[in-house]
Amino acid sequence: MIQLALRLRGEKPRGALLQGRRLVEYWELDAPPAVSPEAVLLGRAGRVMKSLGALFVTLSGGQEGFLPFSDLPKGFMPKGGDALVVQIRRPAAGGKAARLSMELTLSGRHAVLLCPGHSACASRRAENPRELRALAERLRPEDYGLVLRANAEGAAEADIRNEIDALKSRMEALQARAKTTPAPALLEGAPGPIARLLRDLREAPERAVSDDEAAAAGYGLPVVPSPDPFGLYGVETQLKKALSRRVYLPSGGTLLLDPCEAGLVIDVNTAGDTARGGDPMLRANLEAAEEIARLLRLRRAGGIVLIDFIDMKEERHRDAVLARLKDALRDDRTATEVLGFTRLGLVEMTRRRTEAALPARKMAAGGTGGEEPEGGEADA
Repeated sequence: MIQLALRLRGEKPRGALLQGRRLVEYWELDAPPAVSPEAVLLGRAGRVMKSLGALFVTLSGGQEGFLPFSDLPKGFMPKGGDALVVQIRRPAAGGKAARLSMELTLSGRHAVLLCPGHSACASRRAENPRELRALAERLRPEDYGLVLRANAEGAAEADIRNEIDALKSRMEALQARAKTTPAPALLEGAPGPIARLLRDLREAPERAVSDDEAAAAGYGLPVVPSPDPFGLYGVETQLKKALSRRVYLPSGGTLLLDPCEAGLVIDVNTAGDTARGGDPMLRANLEAAEEIARLLRLRRAGGIVLIDFIDMKEERHRDAVLARLKDALRDDRTATEVLGFTRLGLVEMTRRRTEAALPARKMAAGGTGGEEPEGGEADA
């Protein structure tokens, strides 16, 4: 069962997505800041950095964004002070400015509208991309690009068409607002985490468990009241363990996760695996593949991910681990790509950096930070 746990009372409303009782996503439900992914702003062109192939743009609140020349309309080069309609592609992080684009995208549950654009595409996650691409070519509005998402498969064509019309109306309203608004200004804020979740998930949650039944009902899900939804599922305990440097696997194996500016390095070892029978190295690697997919999603990790699985001599074992990892990543709403084993025996993959990562919980080197070395899910 996929369900939401919503703690809405108190100063800091928070939400969590659970598969069964297992935590897979977590958010604070404050209104997102103006400079957040998907937000559309009217900025002012500033410093041009030819050596970097980009310019800086002044945004609302005095912040600056980084706009690569490759994200400018073909043949267009703004001058200092020009008003530009831009969209946040990647948040500011690690002292780097937010990444911007002038190619606007508006997302719905079934479709993504692109402006400017003329292409008709289907999601790479679609089971029948050829059919979906043909439908996109038929439904694409003139002078716009269109991507049909995997969620469009099996949906009624009338529903998809209505959503595309609504996205087009939003885009036209944004462009009209930009002509009458002094820069810099926020034209359209980013969607909140719950709205984005319900839009992007292929399978909607079956219910919400909340301490505020009336507020939770606004998300359109059946609501089960609970005075302490986080305590009911041990959300905070699960989150604390997932953000630790050392994470324990059900068999007793461990993961060591070391974030860096470019991404994340993960080491897998058998550690306290005391199970009898079978191949302990393969067992630990298969468990690690599933847990890594969950942790990347929960931690909101982005960039390059290098995984040092336990050495496997048999090629079929390596293939099985890669297959398990790719299958476990299917539920991740953020784009990922598994590139396979490198010559050094590391698995190389990428996860798109779309939002700031949750801060890792620091622990004493070689220690457990006072936690018991438990296996499996602590609060199931």
